[in-house]
Amino acid sequence: MGISQQQLIQRLVPRLVRFRQTNFYRIIQRTLMLIFPFILIGTFSQIIQLTVLTKSGFIASIFHLSKWVPYYRYLHYPFDSLTTLTLNGVAVVAAFGAAKYHAKLHQRDDQLAGLTAAIALLIIAYQYTNQNQVGLFNTLLIGTNGLTGALLVGGLTGLCFKWFSKPVPEQASPHTADILTRTFGSLLPMALILVLAVGLSLALNWLMILTYSMDSWSAFQKYAMTSHSLWMTFALAALTLLLEILGLAGPYQERLVTNSSTMTANLNYALTHHSAYHVPYPYTANTLYHAFGTFGGTGMLLALLSAAIIIIITSSRGGACCRHSSIATVRY
Repeated sequence: MGISQQQLIQRLVPRLVRFRQTNFYRIIQRTLMLIFPFILIGTFSQIIQLTVLTKSGFIASIFHLSKWVPYYRYLHYPFDSLTTLTLNGVAVVAAFGAAKYHAKLHQRDDQLAGLTAAIALLIIAYQYTNQNQVGLFNTLLIGTNGLTGALLVGGLTGLCFKWFSKPVPEQASPHTADILTRTFGSLLPMALILVLAVGLSLALNWLMILTYSMDSWSAFQKYAMTSHSLWMTFALAALTLLLEILGLAGPYQERLVTNSSTMTANLNYALTHHSAYHVPYPYTANTLYHAFGTFGGTGMLLALLSAAIIIIITSSRGGACCRHSSIATVRY
């Protein structure tokens, strides 16, 4: 027997209320509120950069700004810097906030916890190069794509401060001696997190630099794109989604293979038989993952959610109208 809409609401609402009362929800909510201004400023800066300060932008092409605005080709530099420093570094702020609020809930030194998490994330995202070059940070790990990893780093840092440091009393204006005492009391969790971050950074660089080969990665992506096994496609899609959540690239992240033997065989069959039924390779990355998993991106997901909400509201109103009409019929 199916579950009615009212029964579903009665079951979900208490669970959602209990979930909102957990420390996990409070930490995530406060962290997202902390990074919201940076994302908002970076987004507006990027909009101005793409629409106004780019020659092919919408507003710039309509008003021909490049022809009459003085020093037009130099105006995009500050907005480029603002967009890069906000959107490509917001994960560092998220790690800081997650560790800070986690430590604050358990009466630990929140400032040191936040700074430790931010430095740990920068250590993890640091890419080692040769001696003649300066190391760069992986923007996938410290930008908007790395928010999940930043929350994990901040949560782990907060747990270490909870387990290996002592509670600190809240003081409006602490003395220098109190600050020094709190610092020495937090050295153990700070050292543990930084050592773990260095180890993880070395492991990532060893996997991505020492054993990383463009030929091997291209071969792996080619195998992922040309595989016509249903379960293999699902497994590689799950791996890609997991790596994308953590801010890393997966086998379906970059489509290096535009044409393959399976695609050519399917196209030839469809052109010959004037139908796509019974093609030689029905399950490929293009027919499953790219056709359904990434179709439309986040905009399509928002449209799907809006349609679902409209359908739920319409169905509930329709059910209410039917109930009222039936009651009126009975009364009549």
